[in-house]
This record gives sequence, structure tokens and C-alpha cells, in this order.
Amino acid sequence: MRKLFLGLGVLLLAVPASGEEVTLPAAASIVGGAPFFSDVRAFNTSYATALDVTARYRCFIPSPCTAVGAPQIQFTLAPRQARAFDNIVELTFLAPNTAGGVEFDFSGDSDQLVVTSRLYSTAPQPTVGMFIPGLKNDQAHPRTVLTSIRNGGPNAGFRTNVGVFNREDSAVNVTFTIFDAGAQVGNAVTRSVAGHSGAQVSGIFSAAGQAGHVTENAVVVVSGSGEVFSYAAVIDNATTDPIFVRGAEDRAPVAAPATRTVRVGQGMAFLDDQTQGSTTQARVGDTVTWIWEGSGRHGVTSGQCTAGGYYDDGSCDSDGEFSSGAHEGPFTYTQTFTTEGSFAYFCPVHGASMKGRVIVSAPVPAPKKSAASPKT
Repeated sequence: MRKLFLGLGVLLLAVPASGEEVTLPAAASIVGGAPFFSDVRAFNTSYATALDVTARYRCFIPSPCTAVGAPQIQFTLAPRQARAFDNIVELTFLAPNTAGGVEFDFSGDSDQLVVTSRLYSTAPQPTVGMFIPGLKNDQAHPRTVLTSIRNGGPNAGFRTNVGVFNREDSAVNVTFTIFDAGAQVGNAVTRSVAGHSGAQVSGIFSAAGQAGHVTENAVVVVSGSGEVFSYAAVIDNATTDPIFVRGAEDRAPVAAPATRTVRVGQGMAFLDDQTQGSTTQARVGDTVTWIWEGSGRHGVTSGQCTAGGYYDDGSCDSDGEFSSGAHEGPFTYTQTFTTEGSFAYFCPVHGASMKGRVIVSAPVPAPKKSAASPKT
């Protein structure tokens, strides 16, 4: 079975994803000062094969969201058939004044079921709404960015709601952080999100302690302990017209290159500050700084020593990678390592009696996509 998911709207966006799942966001039927409803459309792309579909409603607003009238329905789509589910939460799932997600399980290839949704408000007239696109599994990420974020401004100004949906079985912790012109705005906002559930932060700037911050071009970085679908609704307060922003995969923060320090000449040895030995652990991009301490003439020359020896008796051979030459202290020599590997070195004055090694590892790899979670 494959799954499409429809998650909360502005209430906002979400959907499950795994292996052969497809995800779509936004399901709500809320009556109040700003009533919201979801009209959903399902379409079978096949020209020859019917499609059996099971739709499950995952309610999480209000929280806790308890009993719903019909948490699951089944239907069949003939080849090329489209089916409409107007106000799906209330009329199909019999769950008025709730919001959440709808998971569509289906038998067929991964592109055979298309589900779309319009999340809209009926007040004030005329109606305003957002189209919620279907999302594929690879659009769930542990780190995403929401762009085109606005807040405040002339006249009625703007406001922004943000949210996520967790398609996995296990709970995740999610942090929303606002940035404007490269600087963080206010406090990060953290939510714990149960499996097959979602979370929304209405008015993210207020939640971050910066309700009065005015911007037309902020971003929100969404960082989770697992893969989630992230989304935003940017709302024009003058017209109540919203735009839907889908989270795009973001790069993980890159650690700044580090400097490793090695003491030269203490007890006729190279002594690394971290390892307290002659071996230095580094990553690509790091710099090693050798600092001459104590008395005597010493140096740092890359290469191998084949046997014992003293005062450069020919037992050590330079490979030409790097060399400081021989110096009396005080003296400092630095070398930046741009490739992985194990780099042996020796003192050109004392040969094999004074050796060291720098082991350079690759940068920390980006987290891999998790395997599809089983259906629950």
C-alpha cells in the first residue's frame, strides 16, 4: 500500500512520507471568528487500472483531539476518475471543529494517486484560501527553511503561522528559529510532536517574543530530531489572503574550521594539547599549529621514518608535503589540511627519535534519509 497524506493548513501543511508514499497537506473544519474548511480532490492517473484507497483522519487540533465520527473511509477510483470531498473533515469524517491530517493508502504505483486540497475561509466575504500541493516522500527532512516570511508593516500588515507534520511513528522535537538579514530574531520556539501528528505555532513572531518586528523577507529555519514536513501560512491582515509556503530542504550548519595545537620540544617530543600524545586528530579544513617550547633546535617535516636514529642520520625521508625548517624557539608554524589522510612527520634535527602524526577525517556527513516507517 502507498500513502498520500493531507495535513493541517493555516492551520498549515504536512504529509507522511516513506518509501512509496506521497504527501499532501491541509485538512480542517473550524467554525469561529475565522472559519476554515478543506475541499479535497483525489484522482487516479491510470488509464487501465482501478485504485482502491483507504483514507484515515489524524486529528490533532484541538489538543488533545479525541473522538471523531468516522476516522477511516474506503473508496475506489476507476481509471482516470476524479472524486471530490468537499469539507472533508466534517462531511466525510464527521469531525466538525477539528483539524489534522488525512492519510491516503492505496494499491498502485507511486504516481497513480493524486490528491490536492483547497484550504479556505468563508469570512469575511468573498472567500480566501490556499492551494495545498501534494508532497512526495523525499520532501520530508530533518532540517528545512521557510522563505518569504512577513510580519507587521504598513496599515494592517502581515502575520505568519508555521507548523510541521510528523509522518513517523515516533515523536520528534522540532525547533523554529526566525532569521532576518542573517541575524536571529527573538527566541527559538520548540515543540514536541507525536507520531502521525502535527504542531502549529500561530503568530511565530509573537511566540518568539518579537511581535513588533517588521519584515518582508525573513526566513524560518525548522530543525527536527527526525524528518518532518514543514510549512507556513503568510497572511495579509488587510485582506486575510494567505499564501502557502512549503519547507525546502536546508543545509546543516557547517562547523567552523578548528585549530589544533601541538607543543614542540617538551621532553624531545611533539605533544598535542587534546590527545596529550604525538598524534593529532583533525578534520578537513582544520589547521594545526606547532608552538616551539623548551630549549633546543627543532622542526616539523612531513614524511616517514624507517628506523630509529638521531640528528638526521638518514633514517627519515621527507615527502615534500610540508616543512617548517629547523628553528630555535620561540617559533610557530601552521599547516591547514584540505584532504583526508594520515600525515606522518618528524623533526629534521632529531629524526626518528622525535615523530608525530596528523590524522585528518572527512567533515561530518549530512544525515541520511530514514527508511519508510511501517503503517500504523
